[in-house]
Amino acid sequence: MGRITVFSIDGCTHCRQLKAALAARNIPYSDINISHYPQKRSDMLALTDRHTVPQVFFNERYIGGADETIQLLHEWDEELKGGSVTARDRYVDTIESEPGPFDGKLSLPTGPPAIQYMNLTVNRPKEITEVNGKHFTTLQLTKELIKKMPRGDLSTFGTVYHNSFKGSEAVTALMKAFDLKSKDEAVQLGMKLQRKHFIEHASKGDHSFGDNKFYFRLYPFHTPHVLNSLRAWNHPSNDEPINVIILLSKLWDNLESRHFTPEGLVNHATLRHDDFYWKFEDDSCELQTISLKDMDDNTKTAFVINLYNLMIKYAFVKMGVPTSDTSRHYFYDNVCVNLGGAVFSLNDLEHGILRANAKAPYRLTKQFTIIDSRKNLALNKMDSRIHFALNCGAKSCPSVKRYTVEALDEELRLAAMAFCEQDDNVSVDDANSMLGLSKIFYWYMSDFG
Repeated sequence: MGRITVFSIDGCTHCRQLKAALAARNIPYSDINISHYPQKRSDMLALTDRHTVPQVFFNERYIGGADETIQLLHEWDEELKGGSVTARDRYVDTIESEPGPFDGKLSLPTGPPAIQYMNLTVNRPKEITEVNGKHFTTLQLTKELIKKMPRGDLSTFGTVYHNSFKGSEAVTALMKAFDLKSKDEAVQLGMKLQRKHFIEHASKGDHSFGDNKFYFRLYPFHTPHVLNSLRAWNHPSNDEPINVIILLSKLWDNLESRHFTPEGLVNHATLRHDDFYWKFEDDSCELQTISLKDMDDNTKTAFVINLYNLMIKYAFVKMGVPTSDTSRHYFYDNVCVNLGGAVFSLNDLEHGILRANAKAPYRLTKQFTIIDSRKNLALNKMDSRIHFALNCGAKSCPSVKRYTVEALDEELRLAAMAFCEQDDNVSVDDANSMLGLSKIFYWYMSDFG
């Protein structure tokens, strides 16, 4: 029996769109997931001479990537419009009824995946806080405080403190939220919450919580530009940094899979309100304990590439997708992540760390100034291939999505080849002796020179 075979990877937008197009027409397919079975990458390359995914076969007939396959499905729709024959019927007649693919390279993988991911929360200590006889995990108490505590814009001496409340307002709210009998009990609870970093003083002062007029905030609203700031992480990580970020990426993939539109895109609005999103927000705070200081360059490169690619998706949901040049500049300069107590913007990660403290395009100075201690965390030498790992092509994705310390050089090589084989990025016009290149080569010409 014949079949459609799709080579894909986890987290690939183009793979999802292709699969959604097939599903919308009730057309089945067999998926060879290279993220789970990386040994099949060489089969895909031998069959297609392409390093990108998705790659699609109708039995042994090579169709191409997402664009080519979706275009063919649209042609079917046009041909069958108004008739009683459906795209599914067309599939049965022309593909399923034919003998199946015999080339061993198209065989479906068997056995357990070569790469398996453990549950991120396994063996992680649970932080429990007792409040008036009830016990809350850190996440449960954070959610309860967000729901019950007042928030507003308070100002003093020309400075506005967003999402803040006065100590006296919080005392009243805590009494009501946790059935406390007196203001003194509420003050004691508030002081406890401040010590455990559920509550922070709104300015740079160190005023203690009380039934007073000082301004305070809940921890999640204290540094809203920092992505992993739902809670303060109070115990060291027990895992290797690269494993933490890969497992967080897998957790995000699972979250996204619950919120695909019929077109295979991620519905940011519904994802934001999923209880599983709260779990990701909580778990991502583990990054607060991970410092770049003791990483060698190979580990640092793999870790920061994976971190950057994950934080971009996280930021689109949490902060919104920038839609103008001005908002994009602000986004990359101001959306940050806390690593080991140091705060890095997306531009800091790219230009400061991965590009060995270089100038961003159209900037006059290096990302980290001479007095910025973070400059000591930059890579010793920049590898220009990181640009291909941080950017997904217009029509397909590199067949490697997460980068490992052990195979980093090969993974960057595959990413570079995948990027350059796409006509949108590199094209040769033989007739006019012209070479067409992506703007990335122009913006970062010094990196490639």
